[in-house]
Amino acid sequence: MNAPRVAAIALLFFFVPLASDAGRGGFSGGYRGGGFDMHNDGSASHSSTGAYGTNRTTTVNNTGNGYNRTTTATNGNYSRTSSGGASNNGNYYHSSSGSNGYASHSSSTSGNAYSGDYSHNGNGSNPYGSYNTSGSGNTYDRTYSGSATATNAFGQTYHANTYANNGYVYHGATVTNPVYHGYPAWGWNGGYAWYGAPYYWGGGFWGAFAVGVTSAAVYGAVVAANNQSYTSYQVTPESPGAKLLESYRLTQTPCGPPNLVIIYGPNNSVICAQPNDLVAAGNYSVDSQTLVIVSEKPAT
Repeated sequence: MNAPRVAAIALLFFFVPLASDAGRGGFSGGYRGGGFDMHNDGSASHSSTGAYGTNRTTTVNNTGNGYNRTTTATNGNYSRTSSGGASNNGNYYHSSSGSNGYASHSSSTSGNAYSGDYSHNGNGSNPYGSYNTSGSGNTYDRTYSGSATATNAFGQTYHANTYANNGYVYHGATVTNPVYHGYPAWGWNGGYAWYGAPYYWGGGFWGAFAVGVTSAAVYGAVVAANNQSYTSYQVTPESPGAKLLESYRLTQTPCGPPNLVIIYGPNNSVICAQPNDLVAAGNYSVDSQTLVIVSEKPAT
């Protein structure tokens, strides 16, 4: 492996979110336990100078519907700003940015403590290259989907993906969607975000039928790595899942036999299909924003 590739891969995986963060939301479950319980604080500002000449200013505000806090530290070429806050409705956020004359970075996380949903993004650069990361998940059902891209000083770009389902973390290769490749997020849905419907199997991703209904045809079952059995149902035409299968030219088949394409969708759902020249047999996760599937390779 040549030196430029080593440098780029090191840069990429240094900034990929750690597997342990995949199910935590990066904020300790929200403001209720993540260091932003400021109900005893008023609106105040404090400045100080450290032993090495670092100037630091912290401001805390009571918004009447929650709290926010910002800290800025500077020392010569070094500067760092960190902000965070929480609202009574459970929404929280945290962001930081910094630079030292050699490198710079920024990151942000937002979510809701009650629903468990969260998302994050980050970027940075130095003379060796640059990186971007993004991801989203749910703290309570321990799901996560994230990606990272790094470009080195030679212009070479590398990609990585991290997926978690029920606490199991995977780093796999993306299988490019031949139809929606290059589309922005939710491009397959006309740019409108698709939201899973509660009480529907797979959130309705594979079709609008409720969990356990007798009108949906059972298409076998899969026993996953966690020894849990997942029942599969026949995909409904025109559903997001049907669009996914059609774009990859996959034909659904009952789960159970070996050497099938096994696709784990939203809300612990699963379907199976016959492999073809685009998708080899194996386990895959779904990125519903782009209708892309990613091979599930256990993290080592």
